[in-house]
Amino acid sequence: MAELTLITHVYNAQQPVDHQLALWKRYDPALLARLEFLVIDDHSDTPLQVGKGRLDLRLLRVSDDIDWNMPGCRNLAALQSRTEWMLFFDVDNVADEAAIARIVNALPRLDPNRLHVFRRTEGGVDVEPHINSFLITRQGFFRAGGYDEDFSGHYGFEDVLFRTQWRRHVGGEVLLTDIAFEQLGHRTGGLDRDTARNQALIHAKAAAGLPRARGLLRFGWDEVALAAAPAEAA
Repeated sequence: MAELTLITHVYNAQQPVDHQLALWKRYDPALLARLEFLVIDDHSDTPLQVGKGRLDLRLLRVSDDIDWNMPGCRNLAALQSRTEWMLFFDVDNVADEAAIARIVNALPRLDPNRLHVFRRTEGGVDVEPHINSFLITRQGFFRAGGYDEDFSGHYGFEDVLFRTQWRRHVGGEVLLTDIAFEQLGHRTGGLDRDTARNQALIHAKAAAGLPRARGLLRFGWDEVALAAAPAEAA
């Protein structure tokens, strides 16, 4: 029975997804039996193509074209996750098999009220941990209120608000120093990265006492039917 869901959301990022899939498919079968994979296609211009092989993998596609809909994608993933523990990460953050195995083996000892973050390396050098890559429980996600979809459509600060709400309503954060994600070079293009609107929004929410998010999943979505490629079938 699966113990952990690996979750990533993507927009126009077929190559980084292919890279992740190639790594996942090489995992030891005993580890794969403890994992589920959930990929959210955030209305990519060309729908994401995924061959799941032996992976316990689901692909969900957002059917409404909303810029910077990370809050919605993460809410959808949490609602659809079938395990209590969830590992969120941007598609250009990669952890090797040994790191994932250490995470799964540690789950019984981890505090469910902590948000667990990881070291991050780039070019072999440690850089600041990624704000969007963390391990939490599903229960904690919803105690924090989920992501605020008021921030969808514009860039920035939804991740800052979620981490703030976690600390207020759930618990602290802890760095797992023995696990590192590698930062790849992918960068989402073609979208406006002006943060002015969302920066004003988070200031307004702080002035209002940081109310919990309302109205999760303000968009349509579908699950994409996947079949194992013949060469990969058991």
